[in-house]
Amino acid sequence: MSHPSRPTFDPTLPRRTITRLRAHPERLLPDSVGPSSRLTWRRGAALTAAGGTSLAAVALLVPGAATPLIALLCLLVTAAVLGLISDRGSLSDDWADLLMHGFWALPLAAATVLTGHLVLGNVLEPLAAAVPGSPSAAALYLVVAGGGAGAIMRPGMLPRLASENRRRYVLPEDFGRPYSYATRHEEPEAHLFARLQQATDRVEEGTRVLGASFDAAHTLPLLREEEWRMSQELLRLRALRRELVQRKREAVSRQVTRALQPQEEAVARAHTALAERITVLADYGERVHAAVTAHREWEQCQAIADRAAEYADLALTTARGAMHTDEIDDSLLSVRAAHSVREELVREAVDAGSSLSAALHPEAEDTPREPLDIPRPRRARSPEPAAPQPTED
Repeated sequence: MSHPSRPTFDPTLPRRTITRLRAHPERLLPDSVGPSSRLTWRRGAALTAAGGTSLAAVALLVPGAATPLIALLCLLVTAAVLGLISDRGSLSDDWADLLMHGFWALPLAAATVLTGHLVLGNVLEPLAAAVPGSPSAAALYLVVAGGGAGAIMRPGMLPRLASENRRRYVLPEDFGRPYSYATRHEEPEAHLFARLQQATDRVEEGTRVLGASFDAAHTLPLLREEEWRMSQELLRLRALRRELVQRKREAVSRQVTRALQPQEEAVARAHTALAERITVLADYGERVHAAVTAHREWEQCQAIADRAAEYADLALTTARGAMHTDEIDDSLLSVRAAHSVREELVREAVDAGSSLSAALHPEAEDTPREPLDIPRPRRARSPEPAAPQPTED
């Protein structure tokens, strides 16, 4: 893994919001886009409600205002339909397409608005004699005000969630070039953060695969907190490092270059410190990954042993000479050996997680962190063949 592969979210976000945004990463906004000059979604909802209510009051109190307001409402509904078509991106690519869609969107909007106007006019006919304006037009604008504001602020609306929480997630694009090759020298922070993401992913995989024998209910949230916190530190370090590179490129003399050396040394020390902390977490992830590999090895050996009887029957019915069944029994030895390796590695992963949790516990934030002595995971060796047993003549 050479680059971050997925978004990283602030763990304090509501779980429903994280799940919703994680399912649609293409709707998230990279940091390079910058703050939008458009109205925020909440202000848009407030303006929709206020505008609709104001026009409803005009339609209700001003005689003769119903006709122009109904025409305006037809245009607004047409604009909303074309906006939805443009947002989807599949039915419209440019303004010419939107103009062509307007030939059916405008009559459809007009038919809908006029039908609603007639229906509400029959329902609100007793009120028409009591007010100077049109109650049905006022009711239409109240429906538009409430429906528009409710549609914008509905729970789970992806564009709104992505815009309002844009400072609470980090995308792979924020670390440079996610879809093209970048060396460790070009994007060192991206490579460090990719290792940290891989450690979190491996612990999540261990939780799914190992089941109750591996409990990461406390370690996994801490890893997610560290992933988010280090993403902020690495992004800040990346910005400072790129600024130094630019200043060094634009330096007009060696004196300017020498003046940059203290800042370069500070960036190098910060990079080394972050790399050491991430290495500790990555080593824990490798230990969990080794336990997951041993678990799958045990499952595969168990599946092979479960089929041993059928292969033995096949061999006995087709063999012409003597049949050596000791070779088939070796599968049972492989199952026992794989299970013992699996149990050992899972136990070591749980112990390493306890040490890691103690080091990353929030109560220990005020004390300096010492590097954890977590040994790198050992490769599971293939089970050695059992020694032959002496037989009696």
